[in-house]
Amino acid sequence: MTPAEARDALTRLLQTPEKDLDLAEAALLIAAEEYPELRPAVYLNQIARMGTELKQRIRAEVEPHRVVEKTNTYMFEELQFKGNREEYYDPRNSFLNEVTVLYVAVGERAGLPVRGVGMPGHFLVKYAPASSGEIFIDAFSARTLTREECAKMLTEMYGEEVKMRPALLEPSTKRQILSRILNNLKSLYLSRGDLPRALSASDRIMLTDPHLTSEWRDRGMIHFQMHHDAEALADFTRYLAVRPEPEDAARVKQLRGQLISRVN
Repeated sequence: MTPAEARDALTRLLQTPEKDLDLAEAALLIAAEEYPELRPAVYLNQIARMGTELKQRIRAEVEPHRVVEKTNTYMFEELQFKGNREEYYDPRNSFLNEVTVLYVAVGERAGLPVRGVGMPGHFLVKYAPASSGEIFIDAFSARTLTREECAKMLTEMYGEEVKMRPALLEPSTKRQILSRILNNLKSLYLSRGDLPRALSASDRIMLTDPHLTSEWRDRGMIHFQMHHDAEALADFTRYLAVRPEPEDAARVKQLRGQLISRVN
């Protein structure tokens, strides 16, 4: 699959309603644009088999902690999925082999009520059966967490200045998860000075969430650094039209003024 084919396929898939959107397929298409030799269909078949196998493992189990325990044993011990700590900043950690997204994908196919949770600084899985309770799974570290332990993790990462609000542990939409994957990629590529790949990630963030107004500014900044004057001007203009007086208005207006004088 060529990068262009992967982009076209992702664009088509994102027209799907949220409830029917296949998170695994979308994540694989994001990866396929970066790694053309990747074959999404092969991985989707593997995930389907894993989902069937997991469903057989949990069968009539109804107690939430037992369900999660059996799921974790299958995912982390038998299949040996885990986060790559040694290469945490490897772009590949942002694709489907980020075990959190894989956990959600396999769990969904097994019929489990699992959702991704985009807690600041760390991506979690939330198991929330309709009957009772909730359990959080840190799939990267292969452990379960209570709400209190999630708050402790947040404090350890950011310090006391970040207060755990209930909203931080609410499930993310699939498009929000995809946007987060792409934003991680964008940040990684920017840190490496790889502007073309950062731009590619920003373009796809626009596809997943066209209403994310800050991305017009971010993409404009990348275009500006790449000397794509007309494109940068268009993005800055749209950003300021949607958000006339953002906190960074002075800086964006200054750059936009430079571009106007150059383009004209």
